Amino acid sequence: MHYVPASFLQIESSSPDNRPGENDDLQKYSFWPLYLLAGVTGILLGGDLLIGWINSPAWLAWQKPMGFRLALIAAVLGGARILYQTLDGLFEGRIGADLALTIATLSAIILGEPVVAALVVFIALAGESLEGVIAGRAHRALTQLFELRPRVVHRYRAEQDLERDVPLAEITVGDRLSVRPGERVPVDGVIIRGRTEIDQSALTGESWPVSREEGERVHAGTLNQLGGILIQTEKIGGETTFGQIVQLVSSAIEKKSPIERQADRLARLFLPAVLAVAGGTLFVWRLRMGYWSAGWMPALSVLVVACPCPLILATPSAVLAAMSWLARRGVIIKGSEVLERLAKVNTLALDKTGTVTRGELRVLRIRPLEGLEEAELLRIAASAERRSEHLIGRVLVREAEGRQQVLPVPVETQVLPGQGILSEFKGNPFGIGDEGQTTRVVVGS
Repeated sequence: MHYVPASFLQIESSSPDNRPGENDDLQKYSFWPLYLLAGVTGILLGGDLLIGWINSPAWLAWQKPMGFRLALIAAVLGGARILYQTLDGLFEGRIGADLALTIATLSAIILGEPVVAALVVFIALAGESLEGVIAGRAHRALTQLFELRPRVVHRYRAEQDLERDVPLAEITVGDRLSVRPGERVPVDGVIIRGRTEIDQSALTGESWPVSREEGERVHAGTLNQLGGILIQTEKIGGETTFGQIVQLVSSAIEKKSPIERQADRLARLFLPAVLAVAGGTLFVWRLRMGYWSAGWMPALSVLVVACPCPLILATPSAVLAAMSWLARRGVIIKGSEVLERLAKVNTLALDKTGTVTRGELRVLRIRPLEGLEEAELLRIAASAERRSEHLIGRVLVREAEGRQQVLPVPVETQVLPGQGILSEFKGNPFGIGDEGQTTRVVVGS
């Protein structure tokens, strides 16, 4: 009994351009009908058991508010979903755990054991809800990848010399797009005007920004940190590097690992075996007691205890949980089969590009020149970077503030992409210049 959210199916059948957007808020609520049904079933079952435990005449009337026990109402409400899944599977030629659950539930109702029937239904719904929660987390981790591209882009028309905001889906190969500082690059393309530094950590894992100028390529999903650039589109949608990663993750959710396929095969074999054991139990009790009714409850016990829900739910839930956990940390798995093979890995070889990192820069060591203290060097550099959005500049400011240093504010800052930053200060805040004059500090390469 696998719970596959509709939002997963939509992602798997969509191109990167048709990624989840405005409908995300509606899709996330698609899990709630299942949770609500499981909650109502549990409340009704718990109420029935509680009233029976109190065993007070004043309360017993509440055990049958509509002439039927609360447990029976719970079994019918929750069992309707299981029955629908069973019939749907049978019409498509599938025989799974739903059939065993349906037989167990109907048998318990017919034999006058509504509590047993409600308990079977509640356990099944609770397990299905748990898988839904895990699937929802994996879905949210996947949709975070889509957010690495803007939904609206700035298309530039050279003949009119103006920019116009249009949806990303309207962009075609050859279009010119303007990417402002702090924005994500929406497509794969080549820079035709401007110079900047690009944060590619979302794609490569490298936290160090790279310089890009005219004639060099940039990729969708990367972050433009400094100057505004004009790029000419070369690849869009699923053809971009980003699009291929999204398709890779989407297909990974759909694929089954060998252990998942083995669990499915065991479930198909397990079901007829359970039915055979239940039938054998009924027959043995008939021979022993001389009448069929003596074996009804023992046979029902076999059906209830041996329902293979845990066998079927455990494997896909574990795979989805592992893949969503890795996706949230920037690790992309090509499929659950690869995930299973990782258990046998005892040696890991990494290349020299430093793509496996902490994902963030930090100050490890400061080496000042003679005549300058380490703390003062950090204070000067961090002060110059106070108005900078550069990744390294933010790290310097954070390090200085972490050391409780007071940083003067520059009156003017000029960013030089690929080279560094030039900041001017009023007066002599660092004690290294002439009083009453402007102090200029240059930080960079």
